[in-house]
Amino acid sequence: MIDLIVVSGYFAFMLGVGWRARKGSPDSYWVAARRSRTFPVSASLVATIFGASSTVGIIGLGYSRGLTGAWWSLVGGLALIPFGLFLAAKVRRLGVYTLPDILDQAYGRKVSVAGAVVISLAWCGIVAAQLVAGALILESVLPLGLDLSLAVVTVVFVLYTLWGGQLSVIRTDSWQVFLFGGALLAALVLVVSAGALGGTRLSALPPGHLGFPTSPGFGWYHLLVFYPLVVGMPYLVGPDIYSRVLCAESEGSARSASLYAALAVIPLSLLLAVLGLLIHALFPGIAPEAALTTALAELAPVGVKGVIVIGVLGAIMSSADTTLISASTILSLNVLDPVFELGERGRLRLTRVLVVALGGLAWGIAAFQEGIISSLLVAYAVFVGGVALPTLASFWRDRLGVSPAGAFWAVVLGGSTAILGEVRGGSLVQSLIGSRAFGFLQRTLGPEHAAILPLIISALTLFLVSRMFPVRTEDARTDSR
Repeated sequence: MIDLIVVSGYFAFMLGVGWRARKGSPDSYWVAARRSRTFPVSASLVATIFGASSTVGIIGLGYSRGLTGAWWSLVGGLALIPFGLFLAAKVRRLGVYTLPDILDQAYGRKVSVAGAVVISLAWCGIVAAQLVAGALILESVLPLGLDLSLAVVTVVFVLYTLWGGQLSVIRTDSWQVFLFGGALLAALVLVVSAGALGGTRLSALPPGHLGFPTSPGFGWYHLLVFYPLVVGMPYLVGPDIYSRVLCAESEGSARSASLYAALAVIPLSLLLAVLGLLIHALFPGIAPEAALTTALAELAPVGVKGVIVIGVLGAIMSSADTTLISASTILSLNVLDPVFELGERGRLRLTRVLVVALGGLAWGIAAFQEGIISSLLVAYAVFVGGVALPTLASFWRDRLGVSPAGAFWAVVLGGSTAILGEVRGGSLVQSLIGSRAFGFLQRTLGPEHAAILPLIISALTLFLVSRMFPVRTEDARTDSR
């Protein structure tokens, strides 16, 4: 009963914050009026990063793989360092609303629309993963069943985002990140107090669980190639990361916030993996993504369980809200508004309608999720394969000689390859290129070929098509104006 009151009170408070912010300006809804200082932006970056992938995913990886599970978000924290040093100020200086706006400025509307469609599709999958994680956590304290828990989480997350937008997300992330950190420490204390550090328990862990930076299940290929390219790239050029930076009051705040966030992400990543590893020591033989909920059910006393749950739900909610509003803003401003020309207030209403529509779509996708990490990998593969490289190249477009034609076909072919690679287990790609060529790709790129191949296709297309159809002189003159 106490846990129910704690969780219900948290949901009611969050909905109240969103309701109070519902009459804000369009700028406050899309970019928090660009008035956020360094600490709120930094805290929001951390809260956005530690969503489903950390609360359920990394703890599950720590359970199944050991300390190397930390690399899932650790590689993101490391990616935030070059982002803060070289890109954050550039992004904020542009004064845009979305990542596709950057593509529009660099290559034109056709590229930005293609990129916006790819991002919206990919980010619906990420929102769905957050909803599933939230439902799993909520189910651990309330006897609702997974389907009803998923419905409750979806309604609360969507309503909060619908009413408050970016301004309320930035405001609540500042304290939710501390609530999240406190919840993790409390969970760690519970696990250690239950005897997880006992010598016999640690010695019974599977071989390689204490290995770092690599282990039998996580080799140098994953560490140096797959994780940096597929998992780390969205931290360098991701619409949710950019949406935080675009809320900053200045270029300096954007740069500093990114670097401070990196300093927080790195130790928290290790803490999450350690927590998963210790839960394995106590409860061997359970499903990895059920590690946290099992530990809470078995170890947390009444009341404490509710506090830990709202801390974890806060991180998931921060990530879900940011990705949902990012996808909705991108779809409204970059795809639909140029067609209908609705005006500022009309664009705001359209964004809110899309928050509900995409939230409902994500809810439907969530019913078919096979796992948090696997679902996020699919979304990352689609985004990285289609949008990441053209966006990154846009900051040095003239030096690299990237043309609008090259960027457009990189988005289309890279994103399409990622989607086809995931449909029916990659059988569509196999039927297109033949079994022999498909087998060669599997042997060359490894089991993660479905995520790496789109990136290779995107890179080759970006530069080869740019050489075939370079920037025309009249285009360059128009850009200079």
